[in-house]
Amino acid sequence: MKNFLLRMLFLSMLLVVLAGCSGPAAEVTQAEVEASPSAPASGGVSFAADVLPVFEDNCTRCHGDSRQNGGLRLDSYAALMAGGTDGAVVAPGNADGSLLVTLVTSGEMPKNAASLGAEEIATIRQWIEAGALDN
Repeated sequence: MKNFLLRMLFLSMLLVVLAGCSGPAAEVTQAEVEASPSAPASGGVSFAADVLPVFEDNCTRCHGDSRQNGGLRLDSYAALMAGGTDGAVVAPGNADGSLLVTLVTSGEMPKNAASLGAEEIATIRQWIEAGALDN
């Protein structure tokens, strides 16, 4: 728990510093994410159809059936919501308060792979904001 709190403190401080350094380019990027025509509408995001494929393409090599870094599996809804050794990674209805969103938007995850695209991150955020339902 102490490691989790220290990690969250560090990430919070990093986000504050990065927010203070962001200029118009960061705002445009966020606007592009929100205006993306292929990003599903907030209430229409499905875990099975929209979110799970993102995890399967980018995350389950390290967070799947054969390997669970940090005790976290992302290959099913139940496993995702169970969290990992640091606790829950999704706060339903609160994308900004979800460790999962913090890690993918910072580029810390996925490790040793390309960062998630803006549309993929938008899909995850919208699903969480809509309540992170098992749909």
